[in-house]
Amino acid sequence: MTSEGSPRLGLDDLRTGSAYEAARADERRSVAELMGPRRIRLSDTLALVFENRETIRSILEETLRTERVDDPDRIAGEIAAFNAVVPEPGQLGALLFLEVADPADLGAAASDLPRIEHSIFVEVEGSRSRGIPEEVAPPGESAPAHFVRFSLDPEQRAAILTGSAISVGTDHPNLTVSVALDDAQRQAIAADL
Repeated sequence: MTSEGSPRLGLDDLRTGSAYEAARADERRSVAELMGPRRIRLSDTLALVFENRETIRSILEETLRTERVDDPDRIAGEIAAFNAVVPEPGQLGALLFLEVADPADLGAAASDLPRIEHSIFVEVEGSRSRGIPEEVAPPGESAPAHFVRFSLDPEQRAAILTGSAISVGTDHPNLTVSVALDDAQRQAIAADL
């Protein structure tokens, strides 16, 4: 990563087919370690997972494997789609997940928190950045996950890089919560700036 933000993914960054299979077990362990401090639980059914270029690359490789994609044109299309969620310079990106034990309960959880993706924030030194959700499901349908971008101003980025406290939360009418990030979480997010 550079001070200009995360570079976009290219075909040379990906392993597919047998190259990915050979590295898959180690990759999954490595990404699990990377993802651990990036997951912030906001409630019993809501979690926010901060993503970066490496986590998005890993998801893309696993998607290509699962869907058995080997056509170069389709791979290029998938790369373009995944690059759309690689955070831009000065931004953080996260997936907001509704998590329920029984998938049949997803609709009820979503109806309890309508448009929750519009109420997520990151707060640094008393200054909030509201998350900007990106459409990941057709209008009118519930999605178990929403991609949310946070554009940080230079003062917020500098404060994060110098160790200031960070909290994330929601000010939704049905769920108001602010969670202070621990040191490992703060460091994981600071590494993306």
